[in-house]
Amino acid sequence: MMRSLFGFGKPEDSSLASPSAGEKASNDSAVSQVSAPAVAPIFDIAHDTTGPVHETKPLSDDEKRVFDQIKADIPELIKNLPAVEPEAQKYVDMEVPLDIEGWLSDECIARYVRARKGVYEDTKRALRKTIEWRAATRPHALRPDAVEIESRTGKMYFNGFDKMARPIIYMYNHRQNTKDADSQIRWVVYTMEASIRHMRPGVEKVILAVDATHWSFSNSVSIGTARKFLDTLANHYPERLSHAIIFNPPKFFVAFYSLLSPFVDPATRAKVAFVNPDAPALEQPDANAEADADTPAPPAVPVAASNSPWIALEKHFERDQLEVDCYGNWRFQYSHEVFWEAVEAEFAQHKAGMLQSTTVASASSS
Repeated sequence: MMRSLFGFGKPEDSSLASPSAGEKASNDSAVSQVSAPAVAPIFDIAHDTTGPVHETKPLSDDEKRVFDQIKADIPELIKNLPAVEPEAQKYVDMEVPLDIEGWLSDECIARYVRARKGVYEDTKRALRKTIEWRAATRPHALRPDAVEIESRTGKMYFNGFDKMARPIIYMYNHRQNTKDADSQIRWVVYTMEASIRHMRPGVEKVILAVDATHWSFSNSVSIGTARKFLDTLANHYPERLSHAIIFNPPKFFVAFYSLLSPFVDPATRAKVAFVNPDAPALEQPDANAEADADTPAPPAVPVAASNSPWIALEKHFERDQLEVDCYGNWRFQYSHEVFWEAVEAEFAQHKAGMLQSTTVASASSS
């Protein structure tokens, strides 16, 4: 059961073909509640695995100079931090230490330098903003019980890894069960923090697997929530998103994207890709470059267009590592009881590790 390319969990019956769009419409585990053995989620990648790892582009000479300046500014950046907000205290475990210095790693600083285009003042301002946010809201200390309501239907969660060992965050928008924007964003933050905790060395980004099979305006999040989601990622998790892969998007969704894409930042546009799960890999154009605003639905004949947002599923995923509800072969079906048991165990381990690290650091400095 635990054999795979990278050592991630694998379904016992991986020989079964992934469903077509038509089959999937009536086979969604959260909709039909199909009886199946409960399978635990995968939060860890085997430590002894080998294989491709996402490599981050090295800093330019100008960016290195800004990086060195920011490193010298660390004592100033972490001074006079705000106390935990009273509202935030309702949702966090106050026993989990803050450890801003541990968070402010070289890799972290480099991400902010890249995200702010190597502009010193912008980088410093952005880092300070996030440091204050982390001190005031303690995202790394959010308690599982404080966000559980958002996970009950399995609408979004971290589970497994892609070909480049990046954590996969699944999004099933039709399973939406809440309307409170702040509560929804807390779950986004919790999921991002958990994903980051389980990145192997050399990996810095997550990949989104978005099932759009049942997408409609009636079950989509509000514009306000979507804006908060994007602002949170841009301001506090810069350079953390590899790609957002949209599976089986409806035609009107693709048409809307085509109208919107010319106004989207090219770097952001390049991260969005569509997958038609029913099309053979060779019949789908590969997209390594920016999406074209006039791109039609994927063609039914071989094509080598490089500017199309349509890609083959296999570009980023092994089908055996992708959930069957997202057109893979892994017969994982979301069970909240099983999933939440794993979440609580993961948080307990995270808390113990943070407390131990703080104790060791205190002993070393005394």
